[in-house]
Amino acid sequence: MRKLTDSPEVTSSCLTAIASIFKSKPLPEDSEIDPIDIFTQFNSAKRLNSLRALMRENNISAYIIPSEDEHQSEYTALKDQRREYISGFSGTSGIAVVTLHSAALSTDSRYFLQAEKQLDENWILLKQGVCGYPSWIDWLVDECVYGMDQLDEVGSVGVDPRLITWKLGNELVSKCHDNNITFVNDLDHNLIDLIRGKQEANKGKLYKYELKYAGLHTTKKIEKLRSQMAEHGYFVYVSSMLDSIAWLLNLRGNDISFNPVFFAYLVITMDSVVLYVDKVKMNSEISAYLSELQIRTKPYTSIWDELPALKGDGCICLEKNASYSIFINVPQVYEIVFRSIITELKGVKNEIEVANIQESQKIDSLAIVRFLSWFNLNKCNTSLNELDLVDKLYEFRRKSEHFRGLSFATIIASGANASIVHYEPTEDSFSLVKHNDVLLIDSGGQYFQGTTDITRTIYVNNGKPPSKELKRAYTLVLKGHLNVAMLKFHKGKSSYEIDRLAREPLLKYGMNYGHGTGHGIDNFICVHAGPCGLSPSATSYNYKPLEKGNFISDEPGYYKDGHFGIRIESDILVNEEQDMLKFEYFTLVPFCRELIETKYLSNAQVDWINAYHKRIYTELSTQLENVKDFGALDWLADETKAL
Repeated sequence: MRKLTDSPEVTSSCLTAIASIFKSKPLPEDSEIDPIDIFTQFNSAKRLNSLRALMRENNISAYIIPSEDEHQSEYTALKDQRREYISGFSGTSGIAVVTLHSAALSTDSRYFLQAEKQLDENWILLKQGVCGYPSWIDWLVDECVYGMDQLDEVGSVGVDPRLITWKLGNELVSKCHDNNITFVNDLDHNLIDLIRGKQEANKGKLYKYELKYAGLHTTKKIEKLRSQMAEHGYFVYVSSMLDSIAWLLNLRGNDISFNPVFFAYLVITMDSVVLYVDKVKMNSEISAYLSELQIRTKPYTSIWDELPALKGDGCICLEKNASYSIFINVPQVYEIVFRSIITELKGVKNEIEVANIQESQKIDSLAIVRFLSWFNLNKCNTSLNELDLVDKLYEFRRKSEHFRGLSFATIIASGANASIVHYEPTEDSFSLVKHNDVLLIDSGGQYFQGTTDITRTIYVNNGKPPSKELKRAYTLVLKGHLNVAMLKFHKGKSSYEIDRLAREPLLKYGMNYGHGTGHGIDNFICVHAGPCGLSPSATSYNYKPLEKGNFISDEPGYYKDGHFGIRIESDILVNEEQDMLKFEYFTLVPFCRELIETKYLSNAQVDWINAYHKRIYTELSTQLENVKDFGALDWLADETKAL
């Protein structure tokens, strides 16, 4: 195996979300835990050998294992976690490539630390965007060419075409053609599935998402979709995105942890709608509901038999991240357009959805405030660990009758752990809560009313005030957060420019963060959603300007590797004011007064914070009285005093 050159160190890294809530295991007071060395590793040799044996049987010299399922989902069901199975790397972003003699995993800067710890000696880590490291496609081509020239190998690349996007598939075809490599996309089975055996899919039933939450009947949604199709000359729209299908049909499921979606495809023409879904997921109520809507149902896998037979006048519309398999199976005699119309419709909340979002934010904010009050009373407990806090926050959320589950695995990171962007404690790897240091709490809930995603960073004071460096970093992050929250802007303004406003206070001091500033949020579907957000460049969640009704997060941060991390995240709605756009601030959780250094803030920002804190107390105090949590009421009164 050939070595890659060394590269500069990077400072941001990330842990994947793990789809469960773990029980805490309090440690003795003298326990010592390294807060950074939290990853485990397994020997991948046996699995790699099994895969290579299958590759030889199929005349494949390199095999690609993506992270995604066939719907390009961010979170995946256990049955679709193939890349983790072969490599041991559990981050949510990355791609593995295995040749007959070597193996590489490519991921972005959020996951470098995690990958370095989890990959064993059989793997090379390709650090995306770092000088000295090739892209995984260039590495793949180089390995294949080397094998053909030096080892007399066939030079062929295999991949399950359902698991890559149409755009990546076309890029691979072009790269392989330019280098005389055969691109194999018609294997009968996914090779990883052959190694690990049949993985059972979730057989949970579908259920209706009531109109009092959805705000718009499915018939009206389909009319809106067909109006767009007619306007642009699309005779058929093929939907493979699970969140889009759930939204359009006002249905929910439980096939993927944290996301109430279900595995399905949907094909819409101007006079028919066909849902491809396993019949085992449907009860008599759902069957009757779909029949009333004149939506036919067919077996999930029959989509592949019917795509080639599509006929009509005009263009075929596929979603922006449609799989390569969908792309190559639709008739190529038609013009194919890539546009996620349902995502665009879903991204604009109706009045009923907005009212429900506000309610879900109030419910979730109340749970977080009660948790923070409880923690303030118990923070001196020297045996308190991160998992204790995960469990306690979950307990407070469960007190609401509206709570349906978490929207992602809770991130509670103490001290240096907070410098890992998406660190998450597990029952095997967690730290004691460190005194006189930061505690980062990033969590969210699923409610019928909406989906939440809220982050606060606090200081665990046990006799030592926060350092000047820490207060400055926190206040600069807060200043960037307010630059967005207080903004009024013209329609059509680039979200990239708004993202820049969040970074400006940090950039003046040579600081920055390696993630986007905001993402779209669904109503009781996915915590990360398109079509718009705040990021330095276009992403799958941010590819069009903000408009009235978009609901996004505002979450700048700063991470000093191995020392501390800060992130402040609230959820905000885009609204209109005369001919301008502005943000409405929905989250009701106070900022950490102890970490605010007002000299870094403008007078207008201080006034905004004071008004916001006053609003929090006004809106939550009655609810705290109703649940007789007078301790939390006193804590909130202190935390919302004027600066």
